[in-house]
Amino acid sequence: MATSPDLAQFRANQLTLKRGSRVIWENATWSLQGPCAILGANGSGKSSTLALLAGQVSPDDGQLTFQVGQNTIAPESWMTSVSLSAPWMDFPKYLTLREIVDFHGIFKLERPGHLGWNALLESSGLDVGIDVTLGQWSSGQRQRLALALAFGTQTHALLLDEPTSNLDNDGISWFQHILEEISLQTTTIVVTNDVAKEAPKAASLLEI
Repeated sequence: MATSPDLAQFRANQLTLKRGSRVIWENATWSLQGPCAILGANGSGKSSTLALLAGQVSPDDGQLTFQVGQNTIAPESWMTSVSLSAPWMDFPKYLTLREIVDFHGIFKLERPGHLGWNALLESSGLDVGIDVTLGQWSSGQRQRLALALAFGTQTHALLLDEPTSNLDNDGISWFQHILEEISLQTTTIVVTNDVAKEAPKAASLLEI
């Protein structure tokens, strides 16, 4: 299935990325658009590559651009133009569910209808008391929250790092169902060691 030219695209041109003494990319040229998966051995730099796409780290050399149609996203707008769920991200543990959603809404825009934050939280099966703070949640509950907020954010690109970690079978089924719908609308890039379970359908593969 052809990828719509209207979907956001990342382009690396002669890009070099290092973390300490380890070289992840060296003079690399690649592009990512539509449904994609980033593959590689543990420790190869998949998560660092996702952080690069999220605008959280910069290349050591070369260029990475982020385009939507004919428009290039300015550096100052990069982080608000992507939605990210990754293990290194977390909300303050003293916040309740409602406080977390309200806090997220200060910085992000919500998708309409059944793909909005509250609708996704409900469909995910997340069940926590209104006064229970995040620090008392299970890892599976926190993962459902992170995915619902990432999925439900109106954005040009969705970035996910090993998204089914800590999910039970019901959670995985919910994730796969929502992923299929979102990836038709939004460039969706998943870091994974399990393409069949976690990657969007018909994903282009970038291997480190």
